[in-house]
This record gives sequence, structure tokens and C-alpha cells, in this order.
Amino acid sequence: MFDHIVVPLDGSELSEVSLSYVAPLARKLGSKVVLLSAENDPYVEMFGGGSSVPQYMMTSEGQSMPTPSMDYLNNVCDRLASQGVRCEACVAEGAPAAAILRYIHKHCPDLVAMSTHGRSGMRRFVVGSITSTVLPRAGTAVLIVHPREGESVPPTTFENIIIPLDMSERSENALPTAASLTAALELNPTLVTCIPPTSRVYIGSVPALYPYPDDLIRQAQESSDSYLQTASESMRREHGIEVNRAVLEGGPAGAIVAYAQSKPNSLIVMSTQGRTGLGRWVLGSVTDSVIRTGNIPVLVIPHPDEHHR
Repeated sequence: MFDHIVVPLDGSELSEVSLSYVAPLARKLGSKVVLLSAENDPYVEMFGGGSSVPQYMMTSEGQSMPTPSMDYLNNVCDRLASQGVRCEACVAEGAPAAAILRYIHKHCPDLVAMSTHGRSGMRRFVVGSITSTVLPRAGTAVLIVHPREGESVPPTTFENIIIPLDMSERSENALPTAASLTAALELNPTLVTCIPPTSRVYIGSVPALYPYPDDLIRQAQESSDSYLQTASESMRREHGIEVNRAVLEGGPAGAIVAYAQSKPNSLIVMSTQGRTGLGRWVLGSVTDSVIRTGNIPVLVIPHPDEHHR
């Protein structure tokens, strides 16, 4: 499934946190990992080293010579190879987001793994702004890792997979990938949906939160559980896997993250868009909040129409 994985790096330890998840995943799946770095100018200050060097140098035979960025990537490749991971290094020319997207659209990887934080010695690279630019335009699955400052993450093998659904077909786009991962990695899958306990009502221009009536909450719980049961039966029938289900209460992002944090070594798998009857889940709202507010890795699955567009 994920035969070709691209990991953008900028030389920072934070950007490398994604490798703690990618390495065990790639080793289990037999994936090839491409470490990708981007340089904006022919001469840049590399990784805070204080000196300007060419982005690339060519020998008289037309072969590329090692540069500090390529040396860095090769060193990381060596570390991954020692863990049994097939790895290659690539330095792309251009502004980071544009260079990453050009590589993705040209080589069509199955997965891109990015950290939401990271910084080179000279400028920000794999940070929220770059991730938010790449994510909706990648046209492929994107694994987002949100490390905390100073947090050390050892190589981590996923054990649980959490799939949020909202009763929309678009949210269900994540199910085939989640099912394939569950089977390949022998994960414990759980389908979840969320019922917000309050409704936002505007009195003039002032918003106010009002609790839903108990009978409406009860009806929503029953309807949600029935929906998840149907979805779990479909996954068992189509993919041969047993799936747990959970109806959560609270703000969607917070409830999803809290549930995932209660399960060891969780991966959240979400589609780019979806919509509930009580509110809308869209990239930039719930999915974005899940990525930003929790430290649980999130795998974002694009709609089929968006693949490598």
C-alpha cells in the first residue's frame, strides 16, 4: 500500500520526529523512504552553519557532488538503513512548499510524512505554514506528526487506529486505507463519531452556547451508534476485520484527541472533509484542530478526486 514514502526534512531534530513513526512503518510494509530537503536559492546558509554554499555542484563529468544538505540526508539515510529501512535522499530546488509539491506531483508517492514543527538555522521549513500549504494540495495521504518542543520520541509502532466518521460519504473515504493499515499492521481499529453537547445560537451578533435537550442527545446517540454499527459490519464484510466503535460527546477535536490519547500508540485516520447534521467538519476546522491540539499522529486521506491533482 505505502510503497513509496516521502519525508521532508530541514535539518532540525523536530522535523526528524516523523521518522520515529515512519521507520517502523516502512520496515513492516517494505516501503522505500525518500528523504527530501528543499533549498530556496543557489547559495543558502545551510542548517545554521554560518557559511554560504552552492545548492549543488557538478563535476566535469556532469555528476552531482555532495553538498552539506545532501550529506545531512545521507547521514539520516544511513541511520534508517541500520534499522532495516530502504532509503534514498533528494535535494529539491525552490521554496520549500513549492519544491515539496513539485516532487510529490512528479513522483506520485503513496504517503508524505511531515512534522508540523521544524526550523533550519536560517528559516522556518517544515512548520505549520508549510504543512498547511502542502496538505490540501498533495493529492495523496499525508501523515502529520505534531511533536512537542524538546520531546524525544523513540521508534514507535502503531497499535491502535482511530477513524472519526460523521455520517457523510466523504468522511468514509478514510475507511479503505484504515482497513488496509489495520490488516497490514495488525492494529486494533475503532470507529468513532462525536455528538456536541451544545449548540451555538446568536442573539443579535453575540454567540451563546445552549445545551441540546436530553431527548435530542439520546436520539443522536442511538442514531450514531446504529451508523457506526453499520459501518463496522461493512468493514468486517468487505475487509474481514473486526472493528470497535465509540460514540463520543464534546467538541469533536477535543473528544477525538482525548479518546486517541487513552489508547496506546494510536494513529488517527481522517478524511479531508465531511459534514455532520449538527455542525461541519472540514480541513481547517476539526481535522486541523486535531492536528494542532494533540500530539497524536494524524493520517489525512484526500478525496479520490484530489489524488495527485
